[in-house]
Amino acid sequence: MNFDIETVWFIGALVAFGIASLLLTVRKTYSNYLNRVLMFCGFANICIGIALSIDFEHAHVGEFLFHVVAPVLFPCCLCLIYRAVAELKRHPASNGWLFGPPLLMFAVCVCFTFIRRNITAELILFNLLNMIVMLRIAWSLTRAEEGGRLFVDMVASCIYLLHAVLIAAVILAHLLHGHFETEFNYSNPRSIINSIAAILADGLIFMLFTLMVSERLNRVLTVQVMRDSLSGLYNRRAFEEIAFRELSGAARTDLPVSLLLIDIDHFKRVNDKYGHLAGDAVLIAATETLRGCLRDEDFLCRWGGDEFCALLPRARNEQAQNVGTRILKAIEDSVFSFDGKLINITVSIGIVTEDGHVMDVSTLVHSADEALYLAKLAGRNRFASAPEIRAYPVQQKESNRQFVADKS
Repeated sequence: MNFDIETVWFIGALVAFGIASLLLTVRKTYSNYLNRVLMFCGFANICIGIALSIDFEHAHVGEFLFHVVAPVLFPCCLCLIYRAVAELKRHPASNGWLFGPPLLMFAVCVCFTFIRRNITAELILFNLLNMIVMLRIAWSLTRAEEGGRLFVDMVASCIYLLHAVLIAAVILAHLLHGHFETEFNYSNPRSIINSIAAILADGLIFMLFTLMVSERLNRVLTVQVMRDSLSGLYNRRAFEEIAFRELSGAARTDLPVSLLLIDIDHFKRVNDKYGHLAGDAVLIAATETLRGCLRDEDFLCRWGGDEFCALLPRARNEQAQNVGTRILKAIEDSVFSFDGKLINITVSIGIVTEDGHVMDVSTLVHSADEALYLAKLAGRNRFASAPEIRAYPVQQKESNRQFVADKS
């Protein structure tokens, strides 16, 4: 089958509009920044589709549409892709890069079409401008973000970089050849090859963007599964998995592990007196205070309601007690503010240390819960410590261990 360039443009327009429809439909299922990423990608493909449709109907449209509007839509597409990448990477997008290239292309097209006709100069500047925007996109894709640099981002960056290099080679070949055409040559096989390559690149970029969005979606889902939505801490399920792993390692290496169960004293009074929004604000502020009292290698979890759980790998009971004392003082000295109201709270802490013999997370937590109960009985705003533990059924009500309650 023989393809002429009009057929290629027609196929390209259909592909671009199809991709745009898919992206703009799928984006409705997202409510965060991924929605905006897909929206900008969809609009970019609409620009490509309109530009190729104008090229396809070049015999029936005026010079302004063919020589000015269509060329301007291509840098518009790339600028929208740049904006999508900025949203994807959570980096601010420069307004100069968003609006500058299309406006500059518009001025170039008007000048070399209606003021001083020079199609060759228009084509060279058109390709040069697109090449610069592609380099900007490639650089944006390589920028680090939370979680590092993703492999699929680097692949997309390499594709844009390769495309920019090919455009530079075409421009250089034209300049070295020294013979320039004054009008578009629709029968040139290179034009057909370039158009086919552009359509294939558009489809490839679509697939890569789909993969990049999927990677971010997986991150979002992972956070939702492992993190508490209010505090951002590990939730109970994630903490139990982490604790099991740490306890298993402690059993193999004979290293201690300490656990602190922290409960805010009379938290219900805060909710009753100031409202649940104030209670949420206190929980968030308390989270930051607790983080400041722990080491980087420690794990902090929102165990449920107003309870927090901290796992301290390689920490002996004396070290855990020092952490408990530090937490008590930091919380007591803090004044939490909400809606102009100052709120003071205290916490009670149950501490338990295991020396590489107990691998049951529930047993460890149960022991800490018993110590916490004794700390509350002793008057709250203190910790109770169980230096030694042994395995016993979780449902057991009485304990034959001696707890020591210490005031901060």
